[in-house]
Amino acid sequence: MIRKASAVLLALLTVLGCGVLATGTANAAGDRLYNLGNCATPEGNSTSNGAVITTWSCTGSNLQNWHWVEGFIVHDVSGKCLTPRGNASGTNGAVLTLWTCDFNSLNNPQRFNGTNERTWTVTGGKCLTNKGGSLANGTWLTLWTCAADFNNGQAWGLVR
Repeated sequence: MIRKASAVLLALLTVLGCGVLATGTANAAGDRLYNLGNCATPEGNSTSNGAVITTWSCTGSNLQNWHWVEGFIVHDVSGKCLTPRGNASGTNGAVLTLWTCDFNSLNNPQRFNGTNERTWTVTGGKCLTNKGGSLANGTWLTLWTCAADFNNGQAWGLVR
């Protein structure tokens, strides 16, 4: 099942022209958290705790670089983790922010499912989702129940 899910995700990213998904337990810094030409970008280029993550046209800026560390998506510049506001990982519409990483908690709302780097784990079934399905610059990145087909607003992946 894990291999099948990974293969489907890789095929989707290849068809979308996204490159190769970063897999394994860790990947090198410099990957983009990517969706249909947009990159996950801290609002106002802030690196502070609580900075809202938005979708923005990929510019090549280091502020759009992330990496995968043992189930956590870590922002390269700040060293902070992608985190739902208020740790509301089980709530549809939870806004994603930067927050200091806590790598010691196994039941951490910052932890992503190791079988699919787009699916939130703590309560399961939540995916990175553009608010309202919008692809416009400045759209907040949220959590929402995963669509069966991982619609375009949920087709996020770490790519080189």
